[in-house]
Amino acid sequence: MQDLNLTEEMILWAVWKLGDNAYGVTIRKQLSQRTGRLFPYGTLYGVLAKLTRKGLMIKTTGDPSPVRGGRSRNYYAATHQGIGALKAALELKQNLWDRESQVDLGRS
Repeated sequence: MQDLNLTEEMILWAVWKLGDNAYGVTIRKQLSQRTGRLFPYGTLYGVLAKLTRKGLMIKTTGDPSPVRGGRSRNYYAATHQGIGALKAALELKQNLWDRESQVDLGRS
């Protein structure tokens, strides 16, 4: 199973959460709403390309939209391998926190 860094995990999660409506603008909006962070499009599309190369998601091109001047949107979807990577990341975090649940985070 491939390890994900935090940015990859957040973007893959947003793609999975959005389902059939996962394209650049909606992914960025979902991330911003859930994290309070604004992801630059350059970062977003760079990570989307990386996750696609790793086989954790697929990219498809939609039909041109007359409303948007004929431009096509690129849609993204998590693969089975991508879902597995998200589950592994969640399990790792849960295991870490379960073991450290007695730790007072206020102590240094």
